[in-house]
Amino acid sequence: MAPRVLMADEAVDRLAELGLSADLVERIVRQADAEASFCTPLDPPIMEGLTRWARTNRFLREELIPLGWGFDNPRNLPRTIHPGGQFAIVATTGDDVTGLADLLPAPKYAKGYATTRAVEVNEQLTLDFGDFDLAGLPARDHVLTWLLLFHGADDGFHVELSLPDRIDDGRITSWAERIILPVFPRSEIHLADVLAAPDSAGDRGVVVEVSRL
Repeated sequence: MAPRVLMADEAVDRLAELGLSADLVERIVRQADAEASFCTPLDPPIMEGLTRWARTNRFLREELIPLGWGFDNPRNLPRTIHPGGQFAIVATTGDDVTGLADLLPAPKYAKGYATTRAVEVNEQLTLDFGDFDLAGLPARDHVLTWLLLFHGADDGFHVELSLPDRIDDGRITSWAERIILPVFPRSEIHLADVLAAPDSAGDRGVVVEVSRL
């Protein structure tokens, strides 16, 4: 079954229903990208992506916890949980078709047990928040888990908030709903690129004046 795909005004309205906004998500993604941009070729190769992933989840929490949201980390899955307990959000790196309405995206890397279990729970729960009986939910272990997918491309960051409902061998194969945000342009200046440029070597040298006694 094809997912429900929301864009433009429909996406804005749906985000508002979930207690979010495109501006808030853009701010989070930009902040995380700014921190990741401090990585240089001297860092381990995975450091930039790891930093962007970690900071996206952290900044998501910093924005939402003052609004009454909660968080936990079951089996190291960084969930940010809606005040009513209906659902949680986990930010993760998306593949190169993230944000493209006519294609089906997936996280860039295969997921482990925690994400697999979360998607299995999604399959078992109703996808219509209006029908939720919150009193019947057995605490935080049984909430819907949305994925905030982000992917950096030449034209900017492609981002969507999507609800997975099927996973196979760590790979998400089906989505119940996709909320696609507009592309967020990236900063034109990236520290790692500047330091890697051949003509930048002279700019980052340290000059030490030495005087003889």
